[in-house]
Amino acid sequence: MGKASRSRKQRTREETSGWTAAVAAREAHRRRRQTLDLLPGNPFVRAMMLQNNTNRMTELRTVLNRSTVAVRDRESMSFAMMLGKQGLAPPWPAGPQQATDWQIRQIVQALEQADVCVISPGAHAAVMAAASTLEPADVTTLDRDNDIHTPIGFVVLPEPVVLVNRGGGISDTVAFGWQFITQHQVLPTSTYPGVQLTTFMDRDGPVQPAEWRMVVAQARANHTPLPPFVPDGMYGLRGDRAKPTRATPTSPA
Repeated sequence: MGKASRSRKQRTREETSGWTAAVAAREAHRRRRQTLDLLPGNPFVRAMMLQNNTNRMTELRTVLNRSTVAVRDRESMSFAMMLGKQGLAPPWPAGPQQATDWQIRQIVQALEQADVCVISPGAHAAVMAAASTLEPADVTTLDRDNDIHTPIGFVVLPEPVVLVNRGGGISDTVAFGWQFITQHQVLPTSTYPGVQLTTFMDRDGPVQPAEWRMVVAQARANHTPLPPFVPDGMYGLRGDRAKPTRATPTSPA
């Protein structure tokens, strides 16, 4: 009886919104194709991602400058903490610009090869409710080979999720892309299975501050319109339930 009741509630939610899997899938594929057309070489997307990377590297350097890590190792450690976790192997790039170019290539690769998935409004509501109970430590239980159904995927939500980012700004997340990677760390050198996760904003979503509308207008005027799915951030998650790994000794300097 309980199951039947839940099913009726889910049907009501989806019927009220007019959502159907077939229409949602067609729209997701259409917007994915448009993103693949507009993302590579887009100067506005690159500038936004470059700013994100520059800010992140600055934060990491600030933390490491207050740590006990030797001065000579801090730069390598900062790259490992960001890019190594995302799947980039040393040698590290010269700076944030090269890191951004690598990230864009990774995103394009994932979008080209990914299985495209959609999620119903009812299931989305259930997932959001469950996600609100997660703690950071829960991520360490991720077993990518058993918990994730495909090594490369792209899921589009039925509606954007409005979030407050670390800087206090508001954005909306409408899609997630992922692919299996090998994460690379230093001090000591080690590798382990991971998942590279990219979040995407909705170009035409509910969050439309004046600055964003200006960027969208400038991009169109420049004949380089923003893609419907705008990359917002790339992250690296360890995917082996944080099992201990055998460290490979670093080469002597």
